[in-house]
Amino acid sequence: MSNDLHVLVRDGQVYTSLTTHSLPDVLPHEPPWDPREDYNYSPNDSTTPLTTCWAYGTHLWFPLVPLNPRFDGPIFGCLNHSRFSLLTEVDPQGKHILHRDIRAKWADLEQKMLWCMEHLGAGLFILWGTKLPCAPTTYGYQRWHTDANLAKKIAVRSHDAFLLIAATCSWYIMSRQYQGSDRAWMAILMGDPQHPIPVEWVLELSRSFVGDLTTNVPCTGALISSIHCPWQVQLPMFEKFSLPIWVRFPQNTTAIDSSLHHYIPSPAAVTRATEAVQWEQTPDTWGQPDDSAWGQQDDSTWGQLVNNGQSALGWDGSVVGWGQNSGAQPVSDVPEAHADSQSQ
Repeated sequence: MSNDLHVLVRDGQVYTSLTTHSLPDVLPHEPPWDPREDYNYSPNDSTTPLTTCWAYGTHLWFPLVPLNPRFDGPIFGCLNHSRFSLLTEVDPQGKHILHRDIRAKWADLEQKMLWCMEHLGAGLFILWGTKLPCAPTTYGYQRWHTDANLAKKIAVRSHDAFLLIAATCSWYIMSRQYQGSDRAWMAILMGDPQHPIPVEWVLELSRSFVGDLTTNVPCTGALISSIHCPWQVQLPMFEKFSLPIWVRFPQNTTAIDSSLHHYIPSPAAVTRATEAVQWEQTPDTWGQPDDSAWGQQDDSTWGQLVNNGQSALGWDGSVVGWGQNSGAQPVSDVPEAHADSQSQ
């Protein structure tokens, strides 16, 4: 067992981690693990990935979804909305839609982020079957709805989808740095011969939760079952960048995935962690008054026998696709397989 291995116990279940010393506030329900069904159980909404999820072979970008990100600055300032601050408008037929000013800014940001995602992922070794997040538009913020509450609800789902696109861009950036890419990710975005992205915009992106891969940006991380690790190739990279990864060891299970042997806790470590939890749960009564203290009279028992008993950075229209809603289809969910990806 590594000296850096943290052993954590909650509700009688044992978890270990090399990158964090505490568990998420809420632990999601563990799905049944069958490698052949791994793809079928993976969530396909924009809300579930905003909190810690289980590791799925189809969603390698899950651990990089930022927790409570700050929506400020010229790039992401347009996302600084809650359901209560979102405005809608209504047509003569009584249909409601997100206000045109917000809608236009979101459409502009969506187009730029999808463009970045496509270019950052180009040429990387991506496992076949990986699912990229859907474009925010697919969740309906540009469609008309029957009432204002529904329009806002749909807008929030679309809003959440921007974080999934951002996490995928971060995953691509992390992969390039880990694999020792010959070309820096910022140079890739600025060096497109036909449509280069302005330097100021890329620098702003590097300072945001997309480009900052340090622990200054808390991420959701992921839970892995000790009997099934779908991230044999990705796990060393996540560990190097200190992403929160927890491995759960079911009781009375001897089958351990070969890629998780360095997460196996010693019996002594499990005992210490269990005792620590029990100690924390023991109520501290020292110094508190005891109603049954000697010398105090209890009228209900006195004399009776007692029985024993317990932007500012808008790009001009000359840059094709930037700052304009071209109506182009979102990037494909499934990237083409790299020639070498089958060997992974």
